[in-house]
Amino acid sequence: MGKNRHYNLAKKYWDNLLKDYITLARFPNDFFKDDTGKFNMIQKTLKKSTYSRILLLCDENNLNIDAFLDTIFGIVLQRFTYEDDVVFGKNNILLPVRIKTDDSNIKFIDFCKNIDKQESRSHEFDYYMMSSAGYKNSLNDKLINTAFIFNVFNDSFLSNEQVKKLDLYLNVSINNGLRLKLMYKQCFYDKRTARSIIYLFKYIIAQVIENPNIKLKDIQNMKREHKEEILRVQEDNIFEFDRNISYIDLFKKQARKTPDNIAVSDCKSDITYSEVDKVTDKIAAYLNYMGIEDGDTVAVLQERTVNVVLAAISIMKAGAVFFPIDRANPDERLGYLLEDGDVKIILTCDSLFEKINNRYGEYIVISMDDIKVMEKTYELPVHKIDCRQEAYRISTSGTTGRPKCISIRHESLLNMCHYSNDYINANQYDRCGVYLSFSFDAIMKQIFPYLLIGACVDILPEEARVNEYEIEKYCLEKKITILALPAIIGKLFMVNCECESLRVLQVGGDKFKGFKERKYKIYNEYGPAEFTVLCTQFLVDKYYEQVPVGRPIYNTEAYILDKNNNVCAIGVPGELCLSGVQIANGYLNKEEKNKLVFVDNPFAHNRDTKKMYRTGDLAKWIDVDGTISVLGRMDSQIKINGIRIEIFEIENMINMIPEIKNSVVVKRESKYGEEYLDAYFVPFDDYYNPEKVREFLKKNLPPHMIPKNITRLCVLPVTPIGKVDKKGLPFV
Repeated sequence: MGKNRHYNLAKKYWDNLLKDYITLARFPNDFFKDDTGKFNMIQKTLKKSTYSRILLLCDENNLNIDAFLDTIFGIVLQRFTYEDDVVFGKNNILLPVRIKTDDSNIKFIDFCKNIDKQESRSHEFDYYMMSSAGYKNSLNDKLINTAFIFNVFNDSFLSNEQVKKLDLYLNVSINNGLRLKLMYKQCFYDKRTARSIIYLFKYIIAQVIENPNIKLKDIQNMKREHKEEILRVQEDNIFEFDRNISYIDLFKKQARKTPDNIAVSDCKSDITYSEVDKVTDKIAAYLNYMGIEDGDTVAVLQERTVNVVLAAISIMKAGAVFFPIDRANPDERLGYLLEDGDVKIILTCDSLFEKINNRYGEYIVISMDDIKVMEKTYELPVHKIDCRQEAYRISTSGTTGRPKCISIRHESLLNMCHYSNDYINANQYDRCGVYLSFSFDAIMKQIFPYLLIGACVDILPEEARVNEYEIEKYCLEKKITILALPAIIGKLFMVNCECESLRVLQVGGDKFKGFKERKYKIYNEYGPAEFTVLCTQFLVDKYYEQVPVGRPIYNTEAYILDKNNNVCAIGVPGELCLSGVQIANGYLNKEEKNKLVFVDNPFAHNRDTKKMYRTGDLAKWIDVDGTISVLGRMDSQIKINGIRIEIFEIENMINMIPEIKNSVVVKRESKYGEEYLDAYFVPFDDYYNPEKVREFLKKNLPPHMIPKNITRLCVLPVTPIGKVDKKGLPFV
């Protein structure tokens, strides 16, 4: 057989083995720093008795020990990357090993035999991959980032050139058992992550030598005692409150306690607790007179005035469900929301009345500025509000796509209120600045908690929401002490605004990065609309590469689960799932969607934890105390020409550049059907050359992850709720 034929056979084998491989199999970064090339090391030992059991298992099943250990390492890599298909380099020639799981029901021993067969064939054609031309033809060298070395005779050493390609590798040698030596780049990985990798490697070995017929889906990530420990921390997170008392009961109690305190303020007026109580009684009575009954939904479309807060209290007093809608919604979307939310009445103001009444005449439209609403006295029936009754509804989507309405109960709202006030020690002397749009779910946390303690809710006008400097100006004028901002605006405010009056800045809704020492405390908050806005918080007291979101709040629990619903170990990414009193009733009129995301909780232990919400967010525990870091959306992956890409990885890389403030990457498609990436960035100073960004990315990312166009902007466009408006980005 000729030389060329040998070469062609080898090429055909490797092309077939690596066909459609589209994953960058990299252990997720803890840090995003310049690559120094320096490695740290962590060492552990597997006992001689364990090694003997591995040899016995391999002997009984006619397995090569290399294949056994490679399979274990491949499963570890799969778990850490949350991928079913990974490739890593093996031994000193970095021979590609592909670990692909098509069926998680397969027994480990059978899966291992498949890998053994693969490696036998790979060794037959290893000469092809040892040539630089062959290696690059089959697999781009930046797609192998991790290696596993089984060093039997202490003769398998990586060259300096090979080490440069890697961020992490595990060297296993025979030394009175098995010695594990994990080498990891200190610029990318924390020691805790390295320990977690070794922990999982050892624990999987322990499981499979105990039961070689264990199915892949049943391989656990964490020992039972460790799983129980982390879950027990959450189960102790109990806060008792009277669930027979509704939000309105507590508000009326506070109004009697601090009648003269300012409850609600805007740029034109201040209203005391006593006045709010009287006005909302009148509006509630009028709503009942107009036919509103317990459980009905009342939509609110208002300007940014005190009317929004008055409407919310009035609707609840009427026994109804508060449903705020952004007045800026397009007509079609607004019509859909009114229908989907099962709205009975629209509560608006004089400036919007004519427009809304003309377009949505099939609904009863009431202006809160209408004098007859306030002049005539109607009888307010006694409403005994059950805490499991709905308090408010909210649309969960942004500005695009079909919105999904969810309903939140009074007990959920109250739990959130109690925690929101307690963790920042809010009191009657505080003044909370309301920046957020009234259609954004997080607005509930800016209004409702503070009205239970005698504090003031102050609504920022549109002109004060233009930028961080106008926000600060308003805060100083009104002596705002508590402020919540979307992550993008929050970062700019933190960097540029001292704001002497402020004592608490809360950020959330997106990834938050950066730190500047301020007199006010900075909290990173996390919580989907489906879980009553707030479920974790974290005090940002220094610079973090990835700012954690913290631990679950009162009467709530968080689980991080792999694809088989097994609890993930510390540092292992999985889907963040939530349970507890704050879980929503579900999406209105979307039963199929509810079955997918509001599921039975396998860890249920009381009434509150019967159901679990699957957030779709990828997260990991970073400590045994239950502290969580959210990594990104599980659906943030896109494909460019068949290659799967994580958008946030490119954005994180751009944000590593010190001169850059913020960035966003989007997928585009040309008129010819070509798919590509565009990147946009905002520098701290007026100018930063986009070509410098490109050169930096080329040094750190494979070619398929480099955006086609990289554009500098003065500011990133944002939606009404403060998230990046990708539709508002210019086409290049």
